[in-house]
Amino acid sequence: MLNKLKKHQIFWDTALKLSGFYPRSGFKKLPKTINIELTNMCNLRCPVCPTHFAMTRERGFMDFELFKSIIDEFKNVNLKPGIIMIFAGEPLLHKNVDKFVEYAAKNGHSTFISTNATLLSKDLSIRLIRAGLSSVHLCLEGMTKESHEAYRVGSQFELVKKNIEDFMSAKKELNQNKPSVTIQTLLTSFSENEIDKLIEWAKNIGANKINLKTLSLGSYTTKEMKEKYSYLLPNKNEFRRKISTINKTLCAMPLRDAVVYWNGELGLCCVAFNKAAALPNIKEKGFIKTFLSEEVIGMRKLGFQKKFDLCRRCSIGNADFMGMNITLWKD
Repeated sequence: MLNKLKKHQIFWDTALKLSGFYPRSGFKKLPKTINIELTNMCNLRCPVCPTHFAMTRERGFMDFELFKSIIDEFKNVNLKPGIIMIFAGEPLLHKNVDKFVEYAAKNGHSTFISTNATLLSKDLSIRLIRAGLSSVHLCLEGMTKESHEAYRVGSQFELVKKNIEDFMSAKKELNQNKPSVTIQTLLTSFSENEIDKLIEWAKNIGANKINLKTLSLGSYTTKEMKEKYSYLLPNKNEFRRKISTINKTLCAMPLRDAVVYWNGELGLCCVAFNKAAALPNIKEKGFIKTFLSEEVIGMRKLGFQKKFDLCRRCSIGNADFMGMNITLWKD
């Protein structure tokens, strides 16, 4: 076993050395996905989410014209990036969320939203489905009030459960195959014994998948916070997030993905709730020119090589086990 770990470490160490020779042309490709932050505000206070305790960026909502300008740049591009409309906040707080989805969808982009479902009224559900939403993650942290509200602080279990059921009813009433619906559940000490009930309920309402996501005590939390909230970790070892025993020296996220904050500034990766690197705003030169600029390519390459402090403590890029997906009904 020790020899195997050593071989894996040699692989990653060699990969890091060779990454210095990775051609800059590899960074001059358009991203496969763009994480577009509709807002960095949230109506909940989940214990280890950095949005409410660690984020120091200015708060706000993205202007539709800025979003439109990003989408318009890809009108003549055949392979369009997927548009992920969530980053540091709750996307349904944006009053025009369905307008954003509709514009991206009608211009040929796949669209994705993940939501805590507290604001998912029947009317909004219908608007999102009609807008052409491709896929959605609806978050429910167990099958009891105690389990759900232990983590989703400020949420009401019965309301969220009903909102999700109403969303599925709306999808059926509109006779639509899309969006593909995934019920996302954090594996905690509260929810770990409710998985069978969750699967049964999700299948009965017609959800396509369940995502059982391992709980991270955070890339931003202090040692004291990790100790304080350790009670949330599942007791079953197989449900815990596994941090790699080897040092993974590279990260593909800055290579293939892009992040645009609500105000037009570029972010380094999906974990950079705060600015891990000082990247420019796309408002002056547009998204594509800015993303493919020498300045941004240089920063992305450093992210690829995990040269930032955030990279070393990242609970995603250094993990071996993030959770599991269970298919209930095919899309």
